[in-house]
Amino acid sequence: MNFEPTGNLQANSFALLNLSSHIMRKIGLILIGTLFYLSGNAQGNAESNELAQWNALTAKPLTEYNFKKACDLMQDIAKTDFTKSYALFNGYLPRIEATHNIRWVHILLMGWARAKESLNYFSDAEQLFKEARENAVADPEFFRESLVGTILLYLEWGKKDSLDKYIRISTLACQSARDSENLSFTYTFRAMSMTNRPDSVLYYLNMAIALARDLPDKNALFTARYNYAVVYCQNDPLKEVQELDSLLTIASDSSLNRYPPRLYDRTNFSFRNAKSSVYYNLMQVDLLLTDYDNAARFAQLFYDAVISPNPESVQAPYFDAEMSIVKSYQKDYPLASRYLQESYRKFKLPEDKIPYISYFIAAGLLKEHQKKYEEALNYFRTALEKGNTEGLYIIPPEIYYARALIETGTLSKASEVLDNLSRRLHGGHYNATGYYYYQDEAELLRAKRNYPALVSTLDTFYLIKDSLTNLKRYRAIEELQTKFNMQEEQQKIAHLQRETTLRIAINKKQRVFYGSIIVLSSIIILLLVIVFYFRQVRNRQELAIQSSKIQHLEEAHRISEIKGVMEAEENERRKIADQLHDEVGSLLSLASLNISSLTTAYPQDSSEERRLGKVREILSNVTVIVRDLSHRLTPMAIEKYGFKKAVEELAETINLSGKLSLETVLIGFENTHKYEVSILNHLYRIIQELLNNTIKHANATHAILELIEHQKGISLIIEDNGSGIPEHITGNGQGLHSIQSKIAYLKGTFEINKKRDGGTLVVVELPT
Repeated sequence: MNFEPTGNLQANSFALLNLSSHIMRKIGLILIGTLFYLSGNAQGNAESNELAQWNALTAKPLTEYNFKKACDLMQDIAKTDFTKSYALFNGYLPRIEATHNIRWVHILLMGWARAKESLNYFSDAEQLFKEARENAVADPEFFRESLVGTILLYLEWGKKDSLDKYIRISTLACQSARDSENLSFTYTFRAMSMTNRPDSVLYYLNMAIALARDLPDKNALFTARYNYAVVYCQNDPLKEVQELDSLLTIASDSSLNRYPPRLYDRTNFSFRNAKSSVYYNLMQVDLLLTDYDNAARFAQLFYDAVISPNPESVQAPYFDAEMSIVKSYQKDYPLASRYLQESYRKFKLPEDKIPYISYFIAAGLLKEHQKKYEEALNYFRTALEKGNTEGLYIIPPEIYYARALIETGTLSKASEVLDNLSRRLHGGHYNATGYYYYQDEAELLRAKRNYPALVSTLDTFYLIKDSLTNLKRYRAIEELQTKFNMQEEQQKIAHLQRETTLRIAINKKQRVFYGSIIVLSSIIILLLVIVFYFRQVRNRQELAIQSSKIQHLEEAHRISEIKGVMEAEENERRKIADQLHDEVGSLLSLASLNISSLTTAYPQDSSEERRLGKVREILSNVTVIVRDLSHRLTPMAIEKYGFKKAVEELAETINLSGKLSLETVLIGFENTHKYEVSILNHLYRIIQELLNNTIKHANATHAILELIEHQKGISLIIEDNGSGIPEHITGNGQGLHSIQSKIAYLKGTFEINKKRDGGTLVVVELPT
C-alpha cells in the first residue's frame, strides 16, 4: 500500500476507452483490495515484530532521522495492515503537532489524506485535507499543495460545488505566488472535470502544458500530457498512440522514477509508475485496434517493469491472467496456458473463489481453442456473472459468452445476449468490440439460416475489419507517407517556380512601359489612403478620449454618491448608537435606580413592591436590548480589539444564540493598520448582513465562514446547508441591495448561487 494514489489511478479515472472504462483506476483498486484480502497470510510473527520496532522507535527523541524512520515503518506496516498503520498515525500525530514543526505535520497529513482518498474513504480524506490546510496557513507553499490535494479529492468524489470552490482559491493563490507547478496541476484537474466539453478540456490542458514545459520536475508536464493523450485523444486511437509514444521520453525522467517513493519525499502531487502506465495504455489501444503483435510487445514491457522484479507479488496473478488473454489473441496458446497456470498458482484460492473476471475469460479462450465448448461456456458464464467485481477487460464478456452459446447450439440465448449488448455499443463499433460483435452476429444468423440478414451483417463486419486493417497499415506506412508528401510538395514548389520564371519573361517588356504609370498611380493612391487613414485614426482617438473622460466622470460621480450615502449611513448609525448608549442608556439606568429606591418604601412581598420589581426587571431587559442595538449599529469591537477579534466575537455570538452552528476559518488579518477603518467597518457590515440573511431566511442549521487575506485582495466565502436562495428574489432584497452597494463601493465582486446539493454559496472578492 503506497501513501500516494498511483499516477495511473489519478490521471486515467476520466479516460473512457469505449467499453473499457476506468481501466487504470481498477488496477489500483484491485491491488489495494488484494492487499487486504491476502494480508492475513503475511502477518504472524511479523506483526509483533513491527509493533516492537514501533514502540522502540517512538521512545526515542524526536529528530529528523527518527521521524523519517517512523514514516517508513508506518508505510511498511500499511502494506499488510492499513487499519493498524492508520491507528499508529492517529497516536503519533498529536506528538508531532506538539513540536509545532509545520513540515512534519504537513508530511503526515498529506500522506494519509492521499492514502484515504486512494481507498475511496473520501470523508476521512476530506477531514485530513482540511487539517492540512489549517496547519499550512503559515506556509503558503504547503497551503497551495494542500489545495491541489483537496481539488483532486473532490474531483474523484464528484462534489462539483466544492471542486469549483477550491479550484478558484487554488488558481488565485498559485497565480499570486507565480507557482507554475501547482497551477499546472490545478488546470489539469479542472480539465478532467469538464470531459463533456472537449474545447474546454483542450484549453486548460494546453495551459497546464505551457506552464509545466520548462519546469525541472516533470510531474506536472507528464500529468497534463498524459491526460491529453488518454482523455482528449480517446476517440482518435492513432493520435492517442502517437501522443503516448512521445510520452515515453518524458517518462524516463528521474523526477518520475523514484519508486517506491517515501512518505517524506514529496508532499505535492506526483505521477507514479509513469512509464508502465504508458505501456499499459498502449497495450489497451492496440487491443482495441486488433493490433495484437504490438499489444503483446507493450504488455511484455509492462510485465517486465511491474511483475518481473517481484513475480510473487500480490498483483502478479492478475497480470498473469492479462498476459494469458493477450497471448491467446496472438494465437500463442502454449504460452497463454503457462501464464494462466501461473495465475492460478499465485492466487492460492479455489478456482470459483478467484475474484478476477479476466482469469475466467483467459480460461474460456483456452478451452475454446481446444474445442471444449461446454467448458468454455461455463468459464464465460462465470466471467459474465462476476461482471460487477473489479476486473480488466477490453472486450465485454458478453462477446465471449454469446460465441460459446452459438458453438453449443443455444441460439435463442445467444440472440438475447447480443441484443442486450447492441444497445450498449454506442461508439464502440469501429474497434475490437464491434469487430467481434458482428462476427458473432454473423455466426448466429448463419446458424439460424437467416441469409438476407447475414449478408447485411457480413457487410458491416468486413467494413469494420477493413477499417481496422487500414488503421494498422496506416501506422506502418506513416513515416513513408510523410516522406512522399514532402517530395510531392517539393515538386509543386519547383513547378510553381518554373511558371513564375516564364511569366516574368513574358511580362518583362510590358512592365517597362507601364511601370512608371503604375508607380505614379500607386504613390498617389497610397498618399490618399494614408491621409484618409490617419484622419480616421485621429477621429477615433478623439472619440475614445472623450468617451473615456465621460466614463471616468460618471464612475467618479457614482462612487462619490455611494461613498456619501455610506458615510452618511455610518455617521447616522454612530450617532444613533451614541444616543442609545449615552442618553437612553443613562436615562434607563437613572429610572432603574429611582425604582430601586422606591421599593424600600413598601413592605417586602407586598403587591406594590412586586410590581415595582417587575418594572425594574423590564427596564433591565430594555437596557440590555438598547446596549445590543448600540453595538450592532456600530462595531465597537473593531476599535477595541481589532477586526479579526470582532469577526470572531460575532461568530461566537451567533453560536451562543443557538440559531445556527457557524464554523469559522480566518486566514490573515494579523496586521490591519494598512486598511482604512471605514473599509474594515464595511467588510464587517457585509459579513454581519450575510449571516443575518442566513439566520433569517435560509432555514440552515450549519454554515461555514471562510475569510482569507492574500497578496492581491480579500476572499470571503459563506456557504450553508439551508434551502438555498430562491431564483425569483436573487439580488432584489433590501439586504442584498445594501451588500451589493458596499461591495461596489469597495470595487469588489459578488456572487450568490444555490448549491446543487442544497444550501447557498456566497463568494465575495475585494481587491486591496
